[in-house]
Amino acid sequence: MVTCEIEKRGKMPIYEYLYHCIREDILKGELKAEEKLPSKRMLASRLGISVVTVENAYAQLMLEGYIYSVECSGYYVSRLKAQGIQEQAAPVRLYREDTDSPYYADLRCNRIGMQHFPFSIWAKLMREVITARDEKLLKAVPCRGVLELRQAIAENLRRFRGMHVSPSQIIIGAGTEFLYQQLFQILGAGRCYGLEEIGYSYTYELFERNQVNWKQVGMDEKGISVSSLKESGCDVLHATPEHHFPTGIVTPVGRRQEVLNWAAETGGYIIEDNFDSEFRYVNKQSPALYAMDKSGRVIYLNTFSKSIVPSIRISYMVLPENLMKKYVEKMCYSSCTVSCFEQHTLARFISEEYFGRHLNRMRSFYRKLKTRLIQEIENSSLKDIAKIQEAEAGTYFLLILDTVLTDEELVARARQQGIDLACFSEYCRNPQKTREHILIINYSGIRMEAISETIRRLERAVLVSKI
Repeated sequence: MVTCEIEKRGKMPIYEYLYHCIREDILKGELKAEEKLPSKRMLASRLGISVVTVENAYAQLMLEGYIYSVECSGYYVSRLKAQGIQEQAAPVRLYREDTDSPYYADLRCNRIGMQHFPFSIWAKLMREVITARDEKLLKAVPCRGVLELRQAIAENLRRFRGMHVSPSQIIIGAGTEFLYQQLFQILGAGRCYGLEEIGYSYTYELFERNQVNWKQVGMDEKGISVSSLKESGCDVLHATPEHHFPTGIVTPVGRRQEVLNWAAETGGYIIEDNFDSEFRYVNKQSPALYAMDKSGRVIYLNTFSKSIVPSIRISYMVLPENLMKKYVEKMCYSSCTVSCFEQHTLARFISEEYFGRHLNRMRSFYRKLKTRLIQEIENSSLKDIAKIQEAEAGTYFLLILDTVLTDEELVARARQQGIDLACFSEYCRNPQKTREHILIINYSGIRMEAISETIRRLERAVLVSKI
């Protein structure tokens, strides 16, 4: 029988205390090898805690080999060798409650606050879509996607980005990777693509996997350097003018016009990637490049993976009219890759204003997370060696450190404390632009109640450099 007196845990998180209790019972022999443990629900009920808390404790025990699970049966104590698992210091690689990350806090990944997903509204809309029993739900989906969803997206772009587009110019796809692959075919194999010299490694990998010819384009404090763009010889530019990661640069209107002038003069194209820019906390969004474009040289891409949830694999691109003929000729040989049911549900989610309200709630939630994190940092000993640089949009900020540690050492020490994070230098392709000792604090997936402990662990990771 598991012995655990929750009231004796002190300040230790419940799931960590439960893990220790079960581990001690196993090491002392009070829980025998092959003995079945209580089900998660049963143990949670007996201790008066959540099922998720028990699940996290069991997950850590499984990770370290103390217990194992049998499908459709339950959890059992492992048979440990005498010389095997010994008494150890408390582990720091603990599971978060909303992900399978093995870290106490994952400040690296661009996650979302899944606990705020409007399950009841989404379920209601999907139920209504299905119960309508419309025959069009059972037919193959047009290659561009469901018309109702494209209409909803077109209206949303008109209202919030100043873009006047026809639904026929909008292409729906299962993720941006799929849409990029279509773009490469539409634009042709002979193109040279320009990529920002600082940015997501995923973008570079995507272009390389598709064997696309690309070059780096320099950046300055305003975003893309037009002189570097002209010198590169590229004829397609991939840009993130609304919110560049990880610098946080929002390209001013004047520079945007310069980039548009380059495209008009050279006959080039601009792929405007608007990922993660819906979460803006200061000022209004600048006009989209697409809205400013008078020559039909901009291709606009966005996704609902961050603004709603990653499992809704729905992204879209808006093509200029001069590329629509090529799209129809080359890509309209198959159905859309996104489920018709989900497209109709998302169409209603947008058109009935649920999407806008959801974004407002998430902005408020992320703003509170950021504020609390910054307060904890400013009230900690980190304040003496760290400078905070906030971004106007997105779900992260930069923490610039005065330290003798290398970036590799910072990441390794943080992981030893159960914190996973990334450094700015990881996203620099140009060695001359690499800046060290800058942490990217991505707070979108952290729990509010874990913030204080996260900063304490971060302190231990960083401040040991002074010893």
